[in-house]
Amino acid sequence: MSSLSKRGNMNKLINKPEDMVSEMLDGYLAVYPGLYEKIPDNSGRYLGLTVKERKDKVSVVTGGGSGNEPWIIGYVGPGLADGAALGQVYTAPAANAVLAVSRCVPNAKGIVYVATNHAGDVLNFELVRELAGMEGIDAKCVFVCDDVTTAPKEKRDERRGVAGVALAVKIAGAASESGAPLDDVYRITEKAVRNLSTCSLTTSPGYMPSTGKAMCDLPDGEVAYGMGFNGESPVLQTPLPTADEAARTLMSYLTGEIEAGDEVAVMVNGFGFTSRLELCIAGRAIKRLLDEHGVRIYDMFIDELFCPQGTGGFSVSILKLDDELKALYAMPACSPFYKAFARSR
Repeated sequence: MSSLSKRGNMNKLINKPEDMVSEMLDGYLAVYPGLYEKIPDNSGRYLGLTVKERKDKVSVVTGGGSGNEPWIIGYVGPGLADGAALGQVYTAPAANAVLAVSRCVPNAKGIVYVATNHAGDVLNFELVRELAGMEGIDAKCVFVCDDVTTAPKEKRDERRGVAGVALAVKIAGAASESGAPLDDVYRITEKAVRNLSTCSLTTSPGYMPSTGKAMCDLPDGEVAYGMGFNGESPVLQTPLPTADEAARTLMSYLTGEIEAGDEVAVMVNGFGFTSRLELCIAGRAIKRLLDEHGVRIYDMFIDELFCPQGTGGFSVSILKLDDELKALYAMPACSPFYKAFARSR
């Protein structure tokens, strides 16, 4: 019997589905006053935010569909993005919302947009880049394409963007904070994306917040590797393995992206439903597999930075580091939902 038919719907605490995102933003800013400003789009709806502390530097602006919090709302802060535009759940942000945020962040030195590689996001951010240019704002786009299960290395640009965006925004924010000019912030962020790989394991479906219905039908007692965060088909579905077996299968998709001797940062990202107890057991196995592969781990951490609506499982993101990326990775970053310190070993 499938998980969908056994579990039925998930109870969700909302008011009206059409108000979810705006009320989420209101709540976030009410709980953490003094840090951000709400930014309205042309219709007057508040679906964007910026940091209140404005700095004379290149700005980093991100955005995407809501529903995977703390991505996107929690990725705005010192050492991260300067502003973000929020789309409705699993829907790209409207171009006018991104443009409104772009007008409100410091933009004299330019803007680097960081978004995931999904059709709607690419279309709208590229449109905004052109519109911003017409207003005298020099802007460049970086699209995170880290899911290794969606295309081979030689077609990296076709990969979809998933949890690795957390590390890409961190690097972009650090480059911006360092005072680098626009071309360098763009180059460094692009380099990070080119060295970023992610693979996921799903153990149970997430549930749409508007309806409480499961986003996919994953049978009980089975897991899926490489399933999209909106429930897109996986590359492999198997009976429930042990934690060590699951880690070995997941890492088999990632080890082709790295070589012995590489120095890396590793993020084990829980999807929200899987406990920290389980994540630590998985992290133990992943660390051992990386050691066996001869990879040098500069930093490894467990967090929940990309959580698709109560989905069970986790993803592993690996960022290959050179000296430039390592120095930027080590810089601090902070928001209420995203805290990164100098975690070097």
